[in-house]
Amino acid sequence: MVDRVFPTARIEGVSPNIPVRDVEASLRFYRDVLGFQPEVGNPDYGYVLMRRGALMIALGQSDDAAALTATATQIQAQIWVEDLAALWAEVEPKVAALPDGHARAPFDQPYGTREFHIKDPDGFLMLFTQIQPAP
Repeated sequence: MVDRVFPTARIEGVSPNIPVRDVEASLRFYRDVLGFQPEVGNPDYGYVLMRRGALMIALGQSDDAAALTATATQIQAQIWVEDLAALWAEVEPKVAALPDGHARAPFDQPYGTREFHIKDPDGFLMLFTQIQPAP
């Protein structure tokens, strides 16, 4: 039999570390479009941790084209929200200026969620999602 050790330290959360081409431009996007605020870091040093409520997203300067492409094409963040309609009402006027294909308005999924999608300046896809009440 294997002894199990249960840690006593509480884990507070997890945040994606997203490689970006331009930390300052990404900071402006996450702040001005999505309402995040800088928590720690400095764009001059190539790193900033952004926070909105309990969600934190780390933005790190990268010149690695392969990492930037892999992040944009193979990784997505599903961000669970309490009131999707209210969040969309907040961001909709701001996403109107994004390039074509960088924002998708709210829609229902057949498996019981409603979501909208936004891509950041480097193409990282975020799925803002709310679980729908059972029928």
